[in-house]
Amino acid sequence: MNTRIRFIKVSARIALGIVWLYEGLVPKILFVRADEIDLVKRSGIWWGSPLLTLEVMGVLQILFGLWLVVGWRERAAVTLSTVWMCGLIVLVAAGNPWMLTDPYGALIKDVCLIACALTVWTLAPVARSLPVG
Repeated sequence: MNTRIRFIKVSARIALGIVWLYEGLVPKILFVRADEIDLVKRSGIWWGSPLLTLEVMGVLQILFGLWLVVGWRERAAVTLSTVWMCGLIVLVAAGNPWMLTDPYGALIKDVCLIACALTVWTLAPVARSLPVG
């Protein structure tokens, strides 16, 4: 892979990872908002408490971000993070449809993240299976 294409792939992967790190740390752990807790509560999909669920989601998002930044098994990382993101979009839309029109970016940000993920997935080498035997 030439240097220019590799730079594009790594830049997209790291940008995606930084967003996951930020989204996990800032709004879910450091500065939790009541409307986020309420959204989890109204979803009916929580364990322990809505706050604990939000914090666990934050930790998982941080782990996804670190995985993306490190670059190990890039295709798997972007696939799993994109599937999770799409699941979150559905849960958010079901619990609070107005967030899809949020001028601060909820849905449109996710479209850009999916574009970064597709860039990484397309440019990442295909993992080869290890020979058995």
